[in-house]
Amino acid sequence: MNDKLSEEHVAPAPEEEQVIDILVVEDNEGERESIVAVLQAAIADVRIASLSNGDEAMDFLLARPPWTERADEAPPRLILMDLAMPGTDGFSMLAQIRRIEPENALTLVPVVVFTDSQAESDIRESYRCGANSYIMKPLSFPDFQSVVKAVGKYWMGHNKSPV
Repeated sequence: MNDKLSEEHVAPAPEEEQVIDILVVEDNEGERESIVAVLQAAIADVRIASLSNGDEAMDFLLARPPWTERADEAPPRLILMDLAMPGTDGFSMLAQIRRIEPENALTLVPVVVFTDSQAESDIRESYRCGANSYIMKPLSFPDFQSVVKAVGKYWMGHNKSPV
């Protein structure tokens, strides 16, 4: 399994729940690692889980094997995900998250689509499925870093979330 968690940089207090601030779901390993590195550099004490596809992400979010120990943990404060991934794609992930029973806190988690697609149909479908934001990945690496930093700072620092 190619799942990778990037939480080890935060040492929780002995009795503290291990809350994930941001779940990054991106199948391109280089982009996933860059997103995590930029977020960690931009946001103090951020706890990030990073996974490579929608199937792993849904297992993580719903505390299914191999993530059953997460059953009593709060959902992440933000999901930052790509659209085009092997297995469960971004549209399916969004639809599954938004179809969960309304009292489940996961349904309130903001989901930001961060993708290469510029297709109007993808933008419309993302919002129809419940995305809170749709951001196209910049082509230059400095712009990519700047956008990821701005997204992280906005959602973790300025946005008030019910989760």
